[in-house]
Amino acid sequence: MPALRHIQPRIGLALGSGGARGWAHLGVLRRLGQLGIRPSCIAGTSIGSIAAALYATDTLGTMESLASHLDWRRVAQLFLEVNLPRSGLISGKHFIRLLKDIIPARTIADLQIPYAAVATDLQTEKEVVLQSGSLFDAIRASIGIPGIFTPTRINGHDLVDGGLVNPLPVSVCHTLGADLVIAVDINLRAAHHRRKPAKPQPPAELNPRIAKLVASVGKLMPQLQSPMEEAVNRWTLPPKKKDDSLSIFDVLTRTMRLVENQITRRELALNPPDILIQPEVGDIMTLEFHRGPEAIAAGVRAVDEALPLLQPFLPPTCNV
Repeated sequence: MPALRHIQPRIGLALGSGGARGWAHLGVLRRLGQLGIRPSCIAGTSIGSIAAALYATDTLGTMESLASHLDWRRVAQLFLEVNLPRSGLISGKHFIRLLKDIIPARTIADLQIPYAAVATDLQTEKEVVLQSGSLFDAIRASIGIPGIFTPTRINGHDLVDGGLVNPLPVSVCHTLGADLVIAVDINLRAAHHRRKPAKPQPPAELNPRIAKLVASVGKLMPQLQSPMEEAVNRWTLPPKKKDDSLSIFDVLTRTMRLVENQITRRELALNPPDILIQPEVGDIMTLEFHRGPEAIAAGVRAVDEALPLLQPFLPPTCNV
C-alpha cells in the first residue's frame, strides 16, 4: 500500500497593530521568507495591514530600505497638514501618498494572496474585515487611530483603527481559510535593555528608487511657517526632557495602546495562535518611526527564537 502523502497545512499570518513597532513585521516577514515559509493568506490590523500589503506585493525590501532613512524631521513631515480636519488631527493623505509610491497594487484583488485588513465601525462598534475594494481605503481605515486620523468612510460607515476590536487578527486568518496561524504581536514584549539604534545608511549608498522616496517625504512640507504647522511639529517630536509633559499625540497613542494590550491579552487567552512571535519592541512608542532598523532587527531575532516551533513547517531544503 503506498504511503500517504503528507499534506502541509494552509498557513495564515496574523500581523498585529502597534504603530512604529510595526517595523518589526518587516524583519519577521523577511526571515520567514528566508526559511521558506509561504503563507496561504495574510491578515493585518492597523500597521499590520500595511506590512501585509507590502508582503502581498513583494515590496518589503523597498520599505525596509526606506526605514533606514526616516529621521524625526521626515517622520514629522509625513504627518504635517496645514488644515486640521474636523474629526481628527490629520487626514493621513501624505502617508497614503507615500504608500502609493511604494505599493504597486490598487485593489485588494490585485494582491498575490488572500488578504484582509481589520477596522472598527464607529456606528455599530463592531469589527469590519475588509477583503475587497480599494487597498488604500482598507489600509487607511485600519490605521485610523481615533483622534489622530480622521475616520474613513466606506459604504456609508465611518471606520477607524481595527486595534479597538481585534489588534491581533488570528480569527480573521481562520476565516480566510488558514489551518494553522502564525501571529506576530508587537505590543506585549519590551526589550529588557535599550539597544543602541542602528544608524541610517549614508545618502551616498541610496539607490535611485529609495532616494526618490526619501526626497518625496522631504517635499511634503519643506518649511514650517504657520503656527499650526509648528504646533503639529511639536506634537510629533519626542520630548526633550524626561519630565516634559506628554503631547496630545502621546496621550492619544498611549490610551489606544492600553486598549489594544488589554484586548490582545484577552484574545490570546480565548483564541490563541498556533505559533506566536513576539519581537522585543514594546518599548518603542507608536510614532517613533525613526527606530526602524532596530525594530526590523528585533523581528528577525524573534523568528529565530521561534525556530523550534517553526521547524515542522520548513521545507526539506531549508538550512537554518
